[in-house]
Amino acid sequence: MVFRLSPREEKFFTLLQDAARNIVTGATLLHQILVEWEDVPAKVEEIKRVEDRGDDITHEIVKLLNATFVTPLDREDILTMASRLDDVIDRIDAAAARLLLFRIKAPTEHARTLSRVLCLTCEQVSEALVHFQRRRFAEVAQACVEINRLENEGDEALRQALEELYDGRFEALEVMKWKEIYETLEEAIDRCEDVSDVLETVTLKNA
Repeated sequence: MVFRLSPREEKFFTLLQDAARNIVTGATLLHQILVEWEDVPAKVEEIKRVEDRGDDITHEIVKLLNATFVTPLDREDILTMASRLDDVIDRIDAAAARLLLFRIKAPTEHARTLSRVLCLTCEQVSEALVHFQRRRFAEVAQACVEINRLENEGDEALRQALEELYDGRFEALEVMKWKEIYETLEEAIDRCEDVSDVLETVTLKNA
């Protein structure tokens, strides 16, 4: 059994996949910054443009929802997925901006670890949305399980990062700066899991 969608209904999936690919782009750029630590201001600005693109996609989805009488999924589910995807790129942009705002001199290994987990999680979200449109529900479920595992990995990475921050070796200002960056990265991973939760619910409705 396959979806029989009108071009307008197909557009919802196209836009959601665009949003998912956009968070992959943003996460990849942020990880590159933290690994290479070169041309940081220019790359942070590039992430800002990616975040702007995310806003545009979200607005397109809302506009299409308002213009469509019958949608391929529940309106609330579509809007929630779009909103959470937008939250992901917002958090990525916020983390990148703080590298400049806080005048970070060099990245930490914990930041690299969190950004790596974020990249992997975003990639799973993107794959899950492709599987969902093609009604590959077993693959969607597998991707959601992996997203949950990665979110747990992110939680543990954040715990280790904060544990080191508070071991007395760092000045108070550095602790404040890195705590905010670490938590912003972990929040982005959490928002990916929110998308996964919606996908799991929608899969049960449509399987």
